[in-house]
Amino acid sequence: MKHQSGGAEADAEQFDKIADSKGCGDSSKGPKSPRMESQEGKVRQLTRRADFFASRARYADALPLVDQALLLEPNRPELHLGRGQCLMQLDKLEEALTSFEAALRLDSQCISAQRNKALLLAKQRRWHDAILSFREALSVEPTQELRMELARCLTEHAIQLKASGHGDLQLFHEAIQACDSYAPAFFQLGVCYSEVNDSIKAKEMYRKAVQLHPGYVEALNNLGVACRELGEWEHAIEAYGMALKVNQNCSKTRENMAISLLQLGCRHLQRKELKEAGKALKQGLSFNSRNADIYFNLGVLYAEKEKWDQAKVNYELASNFDPRHANAHNNLGVIHRRLGNPEAAMKCFESALEVDSKMNLASKNLGAIYGSMGRMDDAIRLTRVAIDSNRQDAEAYNNLALLLRDQCDVDACLENLDICISLEPESRHAGSNRLMSLNYQSERSREEVFEAHRSWGSCVESSVSQVFSWDGARGNSGPLRVGYISPDFYSHSVSYFIHSALKYHDPAFVAVTCYSDVALEDDKTRQFKELVPQWRTICGRRDDEVAKLIYDDGIDILVDLTGHTGNNRLGVFARKPAPVCITWIGYPHTTGLTRMDYRISDEFADPKDAPGLTTEKILYLPECFLCYTPPETAPPVVLKPAQESYGCITFGCFNNLAKVSSLTIRMWSKLLHEVPGSRLFVKSKALACPKVQDKMRAAFAVHGIQASRLDLTGLQPQTGSHLHMYSFIDVALDTAPYAGTTTTCEALYMGVPVVTLKGRGIHAQNVGASLLSAVQLGDLVTETEEDFVKQAAACAKNLPRLAALRAGLRTRMLRSVLCDGPRHVARLERLYDLARSNTSALNIQESATGSLAEAQ
Repeated sequence: MKHQSGGAEADAEQFDKIADSKGCGDSSKGPKSPRMESQEGKVRQLTRRADFFASRARYADALPLVDQALLLEPNRPELHLGRGQCLMQLDKLEEALTSFEAALRLDSQCISAQRNKALLLAKQRRWHDAILSFREALSVEPTQELRMELARCLTEHAIQLKASGHGDLQLFHEAIQACDSYAPAFFQLGVCYSEVNDSIKAKEMYRKAVQLHPGYVEALNNLGVACRELGEWEHAIEAYGMALKVNQNCSKTRENMAISLLQLGCRHLQRKELKEAGKALKQGLSFNSRNADIYFNLGVLYAEKEKWDQAKVNYELASNFDPRHANAHNNLGVIHRRLGNPEAAMKCFESALEVDSKMNLASKNLGAIYGSMGRMDDAIRLTRVAIDSNRQDAEAYNNLALLLRDQCDVDACLENLDICISLEPESRHAGSNRLMSLNYQSERSREEVFEAHRSWGSCVESSVSQVFSWDGARGNSGPLRVGYISPDFYSHSVSYFIHSALKYHDPAFVAVTCYSDVALEDDKTRQFKELVPQWRTICGRRDDEVAKLIYDDGIDILVDLTGHTGNNRLGVFARKPAPVCITWIGYPHTTGLTRMDYRISDEFADPKDAPGLTTEKILYLPECFLCYTPPETAPPVVLKPAQESYGCITFGCFNNLAKVSSLTIRMWSKLLHEVPGSRLFVKSKALACPKVQDKMRAAFAVHGIQASRLDLTGLQPQTGSHLHMYSFIDVALDTAPYAGTTTTCEALYMGVPVVTLKGRGIHAQNVGASLLSAVQLGDLVTETEEDFVKQAAACAKNLPRLAALRAGLRTRMLRSVLCDGPRHVARLERLYDLARSNTSALNIQESATGSLAEAQ
């Protein structure tokens, strides 16, 4: 009869009949006496009964019978073996061990006793002793079963030593030598290699373990991890897939599968393989629908596709499943800002900073939001936090520079731009911002400013690898194909001046294509789209891609509307994608590019005897190079001059504060001294900040102007309310050396005269002269500081004239060349035709100069 011994760890044994015993030798050999035969028969009877009970797992009943047999025959090794088996089943391990050892003392070759002793020692986790016992057993009977058990003990002993800090790989290798088909030994070696970051060897060991045991879930999981570490995402996914076939509900495997699909998706995202990325990420959600990182990267994916609403949803899900996902909060803020919701964006950036108070991106982004609101002190503080977190962050220095410039600290702005450029010499934005900023400084010579532009243009053109050749110009048949390229085809200052060119173009003569780099379209964008036959969105595309698109469109004349202002595309013009390239409207200086053929101006902004320095040839439009389209939401003019309503003469300026140079402050201060009791009303974004207000009052105090005479305020949120504030001033004062353009037109449209100061050979300072001459107010264009003070004072004191201007200036302006769209565009398109034909009739003034830009 047979019975099981040792539970799951022990192999099957039997109480053999004494006469047929095979596990141990028979110690009662030779002739037997009747008495001995009787005793032997009794022992046989006892063992048969014990066998019977053991076969039915009644070990407690079998044990006394074996003990009785041993009293009769104490030197029978098989009886000690049987007793040990019963004790082992009754979990009396120490007594069982004593019985097995007794059997071995009687018969050292008793393989069953040796095997059971080894199994018992293994059950007690006495791995060292078990190993010795299994090796002794193998020396007698080298079976595969014993080799497997020895490998198991060696592996478990190695794990035990490793846990106590005394392990090494040798025992695992010995386990493999003992039994090269024991999968856990390979698995544990893989773990050891993983722990020392040797993913290649770890992968080899895990793969061997899986080959030996295809359903080894732990090995499959770890194989997936090793493949992930090696960047072999597809192999990792394959391993996890095999593990899930064994146990589809294993949470660890499902999580690992989700992570692998996430990493595969990220790799596709980095390679711009958006279709493949989306497939991997969405598949990852099927294994873990609460993984915040997957939703985050889906947000990145949809943002790449410019599907902002879908990006927003996924960033929201990421931050919902992981409220401490700072990147999700930050990117959600970016989307809100792009969708025109700065309040929601601000909350998101603040949430990101609550998670990580020094997060570089969130600090920069919240700083930019605060800057747009005029909270300059907070904006600068946060941007400095971003710099402190990463001293190599060129963008942060660029952002800080623009914030400092907005609050009229141009010197500090330029210092930070220089740092930005030193960190990132190829930064297109920083280079343009530096050039733009030079225009604000009255202390710099025009030659110095031009040379900076020219040098920039030379560097950019030399860095461009592909330039389109126009040795053989395109034919002149068909309509003139004109392309306008700008990031400002929305409610932006430039939109008021390009509107007429789009609205009144002659489709029989000119075919217009707009290349829009607008990030957030609005009603003005949609209006412009309806005015032109072809609209191309280029937002997010590289300069070389855009240049190729323009070239393939067959554009004859490409017009830049941005110059060195924000988000310009001068890199496209450096590639010369059209036979004729022109810059116009957006920037009051040269681009610095020799491949920009022309700059459009007029004889007031660039007198022929003293034009601005420029690398382009100047194309002159008659009377005025600009055409203004007033906003439809403009409020009616308040007819009564401000001094009649408020009891004192009020001068005002609503220009960008960076334009309020030292020259401007000195000139305005002289005017306030010239007109006692008068006040100065200055409105600009940065003046929403009390510290900036204090700085501005201090600058005037140097010239003896009391703070009480200054009214300083920030921006108004709506165009209508902004324009209504012109009713609070009698005379608008222009800035120098960088005059206003849109603000001058707005003041005139609201019935407020503007006094400006010309500059010899400085286009930026002469724009006011062009605008005022267009509405027959040339007497308010002055040549010197003294003349400026005299004319402004006289104008403010002439109440009848002020009242007449309030009543009639808007009508005069609308009837003037400044707002005559059809006439302006007819002249402009004739100028384009002449530029294409390159005839001798072209009114061109050649000169030498440079360029500038602004970036967020």
